[in-house]
Amino acid sequence: MRILVTGAGGFIGRNLTKAIASEGHEVIALDNNSRGKLDTLRGIKNVKTVNSDVLDAGSVEQYSEGIDAIYHLAYINGTKYFYSIPDRVLEIGIIGTHNILKACLKQNVTRFYLASSSEVYHHADQIPTDETVECKIPDMENPRYSYGGGKIACELMTINYLRNSNTQYVIFRPHNVYGPEMGFEHVLPDLIKKIYHQCKLKNTNKLEIKIQGDGSDTRAFIYIDDAIHAMKVCTLDNSESGIYHIGNNHEISIKELVRTIAKVMGLNITIINSEKPLGGTPRRCPDNNKIRALGFEQRVTLEDGLQKTINYYWDQYKIRKDK
Repeated sequence: MRILVTGAGGFIGRNLTKAIASEGHEVIALDNNSRGKLDTLRGIKNVKTVNSDVLDAGSVEQYSEGIDAIYHLAYINGTKYFYSIPDRVLEIGIIGTHNILKACLKQNVTRFYLASSSEVYHHADQIPTDETVECKIPDMENPRYSYGGGKIACELMTINYLRNSNTQYVIFRPHNVYGPEMGFEHVLPDLIKKIYHQCKLKNTNKLEIKIQGDGSDTRAFIYIDDAIHAMKVCTLDNSESGIYHIGNNHEISIKELVRTIAKVMGLNITIINSEKPLGGTPRRCPDNNKIRALGFEQRVTLEDGLQKTINYYWDQYKIRKDK
């Protein structure tokens, strides 16, 4: 197949591109490279990189010609950006998705796969959360919800633009995907950085680490390799349109996560609580029965995934000279 991946320079986009290219598919990897690492995909067999922007309707239409399937991942992620540039988050999300969907229809692309997010639920009414639980925005004036609100809009656009077309669509909602090379803005890299600096300063295995809130917030983490496997199961291996969770159902508190990291690293960590930003989600755990019914099973344990992630970031913080 000829497959277009937008946002191919991002964490999930890079890994997805490599995975589907390794199976023999011809991949057009598109990204404006403002925050991603598109250059790391150059020279990979079956991958053609394109430095372009989903806001450029003409470019999107051009690179959609002759394409069998589109994975649309282009978006702005990172909590700090939800607060600092919410207008840009919404612009990329809504206008970019509009351009991709219009190109998809004009070029008769037969499969369209949208990356949504667990952020569409905010305070989910049901934990574990299945795909039928209500999506919502609790506070229109809080810029944090530019991300979740934009994703809800993208889902609505996908379903309704393609409703009476011949294009199969799949909307997948990733839940806390982690692993090496995920950037430096997310909870795990931030925790690892704090631990690294404490180790450098104190030269001891007894540390004090400050976290947001009291550590009672929960998440269910899925390692990047498992996430990519789940995405392929519900997209390329699946002929039915629908919405699917990408995640596992092992819920863990942030406090427990820090303790697990400490165990993996052989450290004794005391947790120090601090103020939590407004708008944070207290619990997030998907019901993944729908994706498991298609054949997905988790392969990487949390401890094994954390070990791989810690090893990568520990080296990166050394390279970055303690930044």
